[in-house]
Amino acid sequence: MAEFHELHGDYVANTGQTINLREYLDYFEPLGSALSRLPDGSGGPFVHQFTDSGGRTIGSIGWVVSAASKRFGAWTLWGMWTDRPVPAVTLPLFWSALADPSQTPDLVERANAGAERLFDKKRWPDLLKGAKTFRLKDELREPLAAQLEHAWSVPPPHRHSIEVELSPQMLDVLPWLYLLGPVDPAAAQLQPNRFNGAGYQYIFNDQPAPARGGASDAVGELVEAAATDPASAWRIAHQLRTQRGGRPKRPERPSSRTPRVEINDMSREPSPRKPPMLNDLALVGKVLYPVLVLVLLTWIAWNVNTIRKQTAVPSDEPAPTTTTVSPTPAPSTAPDEPSADPRLVRIGTALAARPPRNVRISDAALAEAAKGDANTLARVAIEIFLRRNNCFPRTEVVDGRLSTAEERAIRTCAALQDERLVKNGQPDQPRAITWLEGILGR
Repeated sequence: MAEFHELHGDYVANTGQTINLREYLDYFEPLGSALSRLPDGSGGPFVHQFTDSGGRTIGSIGWVVSAASKRFGAWTLWGMWTDRPVPAVTLPLFWSALADPSQTPDLVERANAGAERLFDKKRWPDLLKGAKTFRLKDELREPLAAQLEHAWSVPPPHRHSIEVELSPQMLDVLPWLYLLGPVDPAAAQLQPNRFNGAGYQYIFNDQPAPARGGASDAVGELVEAAATDPASAWRIAHQLRTQRGGRPKRPERPSSRTPRVEINDMSREPSPRKPPMLNDLALVGKVLYPVLVLVLLTWIAWNVNTIRKQTAVPSDEPAPTTTTVSPTPAPSTAPDEPSADPRLVRIGTALAARPPRNVRISDAALAEAAKGDANTLARVAIEIFLRRNNCFPRTEVVDGRLSTAEERAIRTCAALQDERLVKNGQPDQPRAITWLEGILGR
């Protein structure tokens, strides 16, 4: 039975985003947004693996490009997948053919032919030695050293992805970073940004950020070894990862058979004792403290009583009399309740009459929106936007309240950020309501 299978996905007009491995759809939906800033046809590699609800581990490796000319957030990808984690040497070995979709069938056939060697870690050094097309170019040594120094400077544990900034022309750095970086390639992810987890997410930038300080000596040794012998560089990186991940040894406890050493107590100086006078003063203080508190409370009560008597003495002068004429009470007028904005009422009524297709809205949310409630209309607009742009499952009902999952989707939805419908994580009411009015008028 074949270990590797073809993986392909695309945005199909009037259908949406499709992929032959259905379990991967939710994981690859954000890729189009992540690459949307690039010209159409640009893209990069990915190494992604996860465990589904049935406990099956699925690993994949391939190439993804933006299809922004078709639809914002769309993507096209190709590669291969397997029912176990992808071997760490797969990316560097098949790097030269990964970016060409026409070579995918041949790539899968070659992977299946060498599957026994790929899944045997003991044979990885021999595979790297025999990789004639995988050699470090001279022009990549400096950018590779900068990226490795930045990655190795991030302290463990690496539960979150390490961001890498590089230009599209420097994609050849990625397989080396994946193989020689601080995260074990057997468990590392590699994909465009907007992903979380151990591994590397790359962000395209024509002016890469300078590398921060780190293991300069170790990085120099890695780069020099990679230029001559990739297998040797892989061994050095494996040793460095093992050293960083190792736990310090606990100090050994003395054995119960060890003879006890007798201690001469006569050699110790006697601990100083308090003078007898201090002890007597402390005892007197304990006895007098309650008495002093009682005396103080009695004195305060006597002063309070004296002040009260002085204020109660009647004055000899007659008290002045004042006559107040109460004015004729004016008829009370209750303030008018603020009427709802007619525009908001019109939008809420239109929403109830013709809600967006394939989006379910609760009756309670429609009722609040029909009253022209600005808060409800803004939240409903954000919820509809998330579902229409595949940032949140369409099956979830719009209820006019932002759940924890929806707030998480707001932070990760690039389309929402580009439309600027949120401000500081909360709906921007004017923009959100204007956007809702626009889609209802179509």
